[in-house]
Amino acid sequence: MDAALISTERLRVAFAVSNLGGRAKAWAYTREATTPDCEALLSEPAFRPANYEYRQRSRFLACKQGKRELHEYIQEMRVLAAYLVGNPLPEHIKVTVFMDGLKVGPSRTQLFRMHANTMEDAIQIALQEEYSHKQARTLMSMRQGHNSSTVAMQGAPAAGASTGPVPMEL
Repeated sequence: MDAALISTERLRVAFAVSNLGGRAKAWAYTREATTPDCEALLSEPAFRPANYEYRQRSRFLACKQGKRELHEYIQEMRVLAAYLVGNPLPEHIKVTVFMDGLKVGPSRTQLFRMHANTMEDAIQIALQEEYSHKQARTLMSMRQGHNSSTVAMQGAPAAGASTGPVPMEL
């Protein structure tokens, strides 16, 4: 199909967005969730690929953190949730999928302790826990570094003193 043959500007934009790929496609579909005009454009079934909703829902349900950083996983979950804007999943399912996808660590443990009502609540809890954990590690490493340098300074020989064994006089 040629874009020049499409009659309205609105449908041309929908056609252009439907032909995007990679990061541009992710950006456009994320933008779709926040801009009401774009949502209406892509709601045209003619511009969606076959099994679009099924594929997006499957990608959302199968999403895992893996070796990625927490913020990268969160970004992907938000993008995939934005794809489902036409027929969204219930919030409790989004929370469960988000928690299940997290790798084992302090964020996941804290989420199982607390109850999040929405995926955004779960994201905030995970981010706060990761921040707290990183702060605690930073403080511990600073204290250990300070203590080891203090011990090294106390055990250091005075200037001009020999550092080897001292012979005994008989």
